[in-house]
Amino acid sequence: MYKTMKNKAGILFLCLALTQCSEGTDLMDRPLHKNNNSFQNEEHRLLPMDGAHNTRELGGYKTTDGKSVKWGMLFRSDKLSDISEADQKYLQALGIKKIVDFRSDEEKTEDPDIIPTGISYVEMPISVDGAMRSKIESVLKGETDKEVESFLIDANREFVTNYTNVYENFLRGLIDEDAPTLFHCTAGKDRAGFAAAISLIALGVSREDVIEDYMKTNAFTEDRIEEILSQIKLMSLYQADAEILRPLIGVEQIYIETAFETAEEEYGSLENFIRDGLNISDEDIQKLRNKFLES
Repeated sequence: MYKTMKNKAGILFLCLALTQCSEGTDLMDRPLHKNNNSFQNEEHRLLPMDGAHNTRELGGYKTTDGKSVKWGMLFRSDKLSDISEADQKYLQALGIKKIVDFRSDEEKTEDPDIIPTGISYVEMPISVDGAMRSKIESVLKGETDKEVESFLIDANREFVTNYTNVYENFLRGLIDEDAPTLFHCTAGKDRAGFAAAISLIALGVSREDVIEDYMKTNAFTEDRIEEILSQIKLMSLYQADAEILRPLIGVEQIYIETAFETAEEEYGSLENFIRDGLNISDEDIQKLRNKFLES
């Protein structure tokens, strides 16, 4: 029976991870950052969405040469398969013109994005952590002795070693197109987290600030993380050790540090990784900065 309950807990986790809760935020109460200085701050970085939990602005970060990332140009998120009609209107009002989806084909088939009218949709699949569900179930069933953190440590290493073509195409799109862009994966923390990191590094934001942005997932999704863990405990009659999953549901600094260190080992520095690993020239970087930065 215990094994059955643990299996149910794993299934419940998958359902919770794939289903968003709608709370119905009025469209008029949602911040539009681009032309309103009162919203251009940390308090309003997380966007209020009915059907997503980790949608946020990347504007306002300072670069090492004293400039700032423009508001209303770059957004990161978790999946958009459960967004409400009000959410769709909100994304349109934010001026977003392109959505980039880093999820695997299997993930997109199970939970296809809802794309608002007038916004283009680009698929850039990365499957490295798309199999996380089966790994979570194996952890709950006690079928693996691996440290749970190792799953995402390995995934972040593979972003650098196996998916340079995807991240090159992503940055190339930012450089070549005049389209405020939202990019996402399933939870908006790993594949999208690395995309945010290399974008901000390319723009000249400090490593420390990039890591700080990466770690904000834990604060912005704290309530959801606790909800998932509580439900797993409940469905297993408090026999499953749900806490062991916390490092997979949230983020740890070692994840992004592993990606950075892998890039530095292979290319000498993060800047060289962008230049040589992703084939983004100094001229390209200047174009990117001209488009996304302001004094």
